[in-house]
Amino acid sequence: MPPDLRKALDATPDARAVWDATTTIARVDWIHWIVSAKQASTRAQRVANACDMLAGGKRRVCCFDPSGYYSKAWAAPEAAE
Repeated sequence: MPPDLRKALDATPDARAVWDATTTIARVDWIHWIVSAKQASTRAQRVANACDMLAGGKRRVCCFDPSGYYSKAWAAPEAAE
């Protein structure tokens, strides 16, 4: 977990509780959304927004398409002919 996100979650117990209750894939999506920010100010805003959303009970990041982050080698198996 990125240090800035860890620090923010530790300071927001409600957000930390929801974070701890989410799936690993959901956590990966949150982290990818945060680290994909190109500017430090955007990243800081995303960390703050993540804590707000998590504290509100949102388990999945709503506004991020993680499809570009997963390996293209991870494809569904092809049926044997």
